[in-house]
Amino acid sequence: MSGPRLYYLDDIPTPYRLGVQKLIAERWPGEFRLGFCAESEPGREWTLDYSGIDTEFLEGKQYRRPSAGNPFQIKWNPGVAKALSAWKPDVVILSGYAHPTMWLAARWCIRNKVPYALTCETSMRSSVSPSGWRWNLKRLIAGWVVRGMAFGLPVGREAADYLRKLGPTDAPMHYFPNTPDTAPIVAEAERLRTSGGEPALREKLGIASDSPVFLFVGRLIDAKRPLDMVRAFLAAKHAENATLLVIGDGPLMEAMKAEANGDPRILFTGWMKDMQAIFGLMSISTAMILPSESETWGAVVNETMAAGTPVISSDRVGAATELVRDGENGFLVPMGDVPGYTRAMETLLADPALARSMGAAAHDVAIAQGEAFATANLIAGAQAAAGRS
Repeated sequence: MSGPRLYYLDDIPTPYRLGVQKLIAERWPGEFRLGFCAESEPGREWTLDYSGIDTEFLEGKQYRRPSAGNPFQIKWNPGVAKALSAWKPDVVILSGYAHPTMWLAARWCIRNKVPYALTCETSMRSSVSPSGWRWNLKRLIAGWVVRGMAFGLPVGREAADYLRKLGPTDAPMHYFPNTPDTAPIVAEAERLRTSGGEPALREKLGIASDSPVFLFVGRLIDAKRPLDMVRAFLAAKHAENATLLVIGDGPLMEAMKAEANGDPRILFTGWMKDMQAIFGLMSISTAMILPSESETWGAVVNETMAAGTPVISSDRVGAATELVRDGENGFLVPMGDVPGYTRAMETLLADPALARSMGAAAHDVAIAQGEAFATANLIAGAQAAAGRS
């Protein structure tokens, strides 16, 4: 196959990049290879189908700080330079700048005059203040990687500003949002709508046919602040017939049940393996709640919006700050503002027509910034870099 060779070095396989990576493999006008630093991380183990993509897993190790509230695994793959030398790419995509493996890959690119790009989820909201010793240390350790890149692949405008400051750099930026494969989500929402399958889904979980549903999907850990959501729901007016559905598990489960104090409107399912059912629940919910204190992205935002449902999120969730337009397709609430979450719930409960219109607007934004958008931006940046080199 003629054309430039593109190597994408990713962290681990994830469902919110699978659709994009398949599209890149399909649309890149040359050879494409996808490398991973590890097959999975604890708590992030999925069964994914990467057939049709030239894929390799590099040997290495990973380490997580024991005190990390929101798990982040540091990767070390000393054979990455050998893998790149063997394949001889013309352009390289690096999944961030935080792992030593990415530093080794960046060094190889600089030494061999191969242009590379960095993906980035971090924003100034989720990082240290751009002053003081922590920021200076981060720039000392990782600034050179950013300065050496041919172009950036930030998830959105805030991540782009972060990269510009961290380098500093004036490299071109091509938005590359984390986005799941939205096709099965949209398909399940449509199936429920046309087949009349919603009553059966509600009955399976014991949710009344006329109950507005507020949904949470994720780990029950401090970083997600799920207790804020329970307290906000319990305080909401006109919620006598509403349901708070919590899908997930974690160390805060018992504390959440104690806070709920047996209220039958709050349902805990634990983890659900049936993704089709989760997509269906997203599509029939009044809103998704995501009160996290810090989340660089949060693909559940894309998923829920693609299903046609608004999101009530804290202002510390990267996907929400990029995709949610406050009051139009969802709500952005200051992190920790429990009354703010309550007011957002009450607004949607009081006006079902508004909830539906916000859901439609949410769907349009999620699809517009979905897999095709991200793929086109990456390919445009990589082709330009290959041409300049």
